[in-house]
Amino acid sequence: MTRGRVTWLILCMSLVACTTGTPSPTTAVPPATSSSSTGSATAPPATSSTSPSSAATIVLREAPANLGCDAIGIDYKSMTFHIDPAATEQVSAVTDTGVALVTYWAAGFQPGSNTDRVVRDPAGKTVVSDGDVLQVPPAAYPRLGGYFVCLAPDKLYVLLVDPS
Repeated sequence: MTRGRVTWLILCMSLVACTTGTPSPTTAVPPATSSSSTGSATAPPATSSTSPSSAATIVLREAPANLGCDAIGIDYKSMTFHIDPAATEQVSAVTDTGVALVTYWAAGFQPGSNTDRVVRDPAGKTVVSDGDVLQVPPAAYPRLGGYFVCLAPDKLYVLLVDPS
């Protein structure tokens, strides 16, 4: 019995140590107690799914200011948007001919979070979602959520204002 009581006492003390802000290598520090600890013990909460830093991990490539849109010939008629925060190219479009287009966005467009996978305009309205298809009209430039899209053989630019 004495050995059982000693084991029980050790387990209880370990539990108390875990709940008083003294982290062990296998114990995650809850966000409420991380401010009282120092060092690398504060790193695990930053990667939790409820952390504000995980809310917007998607990065948009910024289009150059005052972009002119040339009438470059393209051989595709549609593209499907892919928004994936884990991909190297987080926001891209793949044409109906299989070409991956790098996308560029005018300053003001906002990426969604890694869970909603969208791009929004400056007012917060969704412009495109993962999986959306954009058709290229014959002899015209397409519009994405009402915004001008400048096409090229390997990239596209989404602009807030039509080029002059």
